[in-house]
Amino acid sequence: RSPPLQTRSAISHFFLSMAQHPEILAKAQKEIDGVVGNGRLPTFEDRASLPYVDAIVKECLRISSPVPLGLPRRITEDNVYKDQFIPKGTLVFGNN
Repeated sequence: RSPPLQTRSAISHFFLSMAQHPEILAKAQKEIDGVVGNGRLPTFEDRASLPYVDAIVKECLRISSPVPLGLPRRITEDNVYKDQFIPKGTLVFGNN
């Protein structure tokens, strides 16, 4: 069984980003090697000791969000956006 689409999207984004930025990949690998070494894979207990790798993971999840973020918002005060008046209480949907 294959992983959900959102998971595949985040993983694909990670691989694409690392291929486009090998210097970031090298810095992350150096951090992992310094904390974990060659004998094992990182675990969740290592997360606090891997701030650079943690930031890469968060960035991949931010760009390729694993959950739909098209939730509606209610405007709390009158607003104008690009010369368009939006009255207080209007329900708006972000365009993802």
